[in-house]
Amino acid sequence: MARAKQQGPQAVTKDTLDDIEESIELLKVAYERYFNGVDRVPPRREHDKVKRSVRQLERVRIGSTALRFRAQGLRARLITYEQYWRRILNQIEKGTFKRVLAESARREYLAAQRKRELAEEAARQAAALEAEEGEASESTTDGKVRKRAVRKPATRPRRAALPDGVDAGKARDLFKNFIAAKKAAGEPTKGLTYQKLVAKLSREVPKLREKHGSNIRFEVATVKGKVRLRARRDS
Repeated sequence: MARAKQQGPQAVTKDTLDDIEESIELLKVAYERYFNGVDRVPPRREHDKVKRSVRQLERVRIGSTALRFRAQGLRARLITYEQYWRRILNQIEKGTFKRVLAESARREYLAAQRKRELAEEAARQAAALEAEEGEASESTTDGKVRKRAVRKPATRPRRAALPDGVDAGKARDLFKNFIAAKKAAGEPTKGLTYQKLVAKLSREVPKLREKHGSNIRFEVATVKGKVRLRARRDS
């Protein structure tokens, strides 16, 4: 028993205190990440682990004056940090922490900016497809156009045309809104083209007119959580 008591003071070494100091500083970094909106939850588990390590120092008799003085400094440092963390956590709960409010505003701004970018990208894609469609419909009296037509595969299907009574401008607007809505909802748009929309209208409009009359219009809608084109009877 006497030998065990003599070995007790040796349990705390310089390496032990180095590890505790590092864990305290890492905990400080973790809290700053949370306060700045990088992490969603505070590092409570890490905090509890550090507190246990520091409390352990109080239960051990440290023989070296230098180590004992350093251990007291680490305890004091953690207490100072904890006072600051509690104050900031209280401000966050009350909604008065300025950095958190600024981060929230920044996220809202970025989300709105991203939505605008998606809409602009959809408009550019629709404009490019519109230009491609117009180029394909140019008179073949132009030699360059005729050469491009000759190089097209013979098996390429003919382009579908809009049904009678369907306005081309409204069809293009429908396509732009459809693409923008799918991107805003995080749905893929790869492979979606204006010409495919025209083909869909050319297939479905005649059938719908037979059932519901000639006053048919399409609109972008969310059906069961998915962005879809929905036919409506135009009153």
